Amino acid sequence: MKCNVLIITIDSLRADRCFGIKKTAETPNIDKLIKNGFYFSQVISASDGTHVSLGSILTGQHPFNHNISTFENHSNAKINFNELKLNGYNLYATTPDQHFFKTLTSEFHGKDIVSGRPYLRTFEGFGDKIITRLSSKKMQEPWIYFTHIMDLHVTKPIPNQFTDEKFGHDDFDKRLSIIDIWIGKMLEQIDMTKTLVVLTADHGEFEPNLDYDIGSVPKLQKTFRGIKSVSPKFMEPVGTKLFVSIRERIRQKRLKKIQKNMNENDLRRMTERGHDKLFDECLRVPLIFSGFGVTSSSVIDQQVRQVDIFPTVTEIIDIPQNVLMNGTSLVPFFKGEKINESSAYFEGTPEMDEKFGKSIGIRTPKFKYYRSRFDSNKNIHLFDLENDPFERKNIARSNLEVVSDMEKLLQNNLSIKHPMKTSEIMDEDEIKKAKKVLGDLGYI
Repeated sequence: MKCNVLIITIDSLRADRCFGIKKTAETPNIDKLIKNGFYFSQVISASDGTHVSLGSILTGQHPFNHNISTFENHSNAKINFNELKLNGYNLYATTPDQHFFKTLTSEFHGKDIVSGRPYLRTFEGFGDKIITRLSSKKMQEPWIYFTHIMDLHVTKPIPNQFTDEKFGHDDFDKRLSIIDIWIGKMLEQIDMTKTLVVLTADHGEFEPNLDYDIGSVPKLQKTFRGIKSVSPKFMEPVGTKLFVSIRERIRQKRLKKIQKNMNENDLRRMTERGHDKLFDECLRVPLIFSGFGVTSSSVIDQQVRQVDIFPTVTEIIDIPQNVLMNGTSLVPFFKGEKINESSAYFEGTPEMDEKFGKSIGIRTPKFKYYRSRFDSNKNIHLFDLENDPFERKNIARSNLEVVSDMEKLLQNNLSIKHPMKTSEIMDEDEIKKAKKVLGDLGYI
């Protein structure tokens, strides 16, 4: 029997706010998944941005192999989707109205792109769309269903019924409490005995109270949404750049007013807010496997990677790994075995007008190292994670030997380039046609 797969990614969910002493959200449904499954507490994202990290989740490949570094390019995700379809799986999704979701899910059998706003929250109609899809009889088994929840990424007010502190000490945790309710509703629609549930995040987020106070400009956002609704589509990139520029000016003015009362660590996070700021708050994400194929439970503190998710799923659902992947299956953990701890490659998110992010790096349990993508001698950062978990002190200059060792690890990861196989550059219909021609000729 082939099982179904439910993949839930929660935008901006930090690992330390999902499980552990920093968590104040009320999350009985997430807690139940952890209790009955495997929770990985040290998962390192492939990037601090959504489209790049989702590429690694859905392909098991490093960003330089899946090449999903722009909103438009999702060719290698398509490769993996074809492998799933060739093995009998039907692909479905419910995602927000964002361009990269439309292209990412273009090969799916059924998809719901929920329009209205790109950051539509679960309780604003997005959650209902998920439940409608899961409860419908239109999803043909075996299925893989993917959804991405944006509630943590937005700064709009919390509904009145969730303002009580029992739902969390701050808005971030209160939003997570709301998400948990909808996760419970999702789980009510599926049979856990024949469904593998995977819950994770694309990336983390900076401390929300600081960032959101500075970065949120609701009136400006409302104005630009109004302008966008009446503007030609080709003007969108210009409008977006203008919005970002004005928002940054407003942020800088606000920052000057409060920075006198901020310590060095908080100030750094405020002034270095944005992409290519590769602190663990942005790179560490939660990961839960529960349901079909997970017959025991445990919390795993060993460092693993986002690229390990897809190989784990394919092994559980018994699909041959014909597509080359950088990740390693985590299934041995479910059997009480261990796997070697791997260094985690990561990179910064491309800015709007750039093809690649500015920084690339490598993380081990002991050190984090990153530098300029384009010049190995620029923007060098080295942090001793054991003695400096908050990454306050860059020790690169005084630890050149460690820098050299980490650069070698980085180069080792960068050298793993995957050549394309015939099956990887042909879609499903092309493969069928090729097989028919070969059959007619007597070769197969």
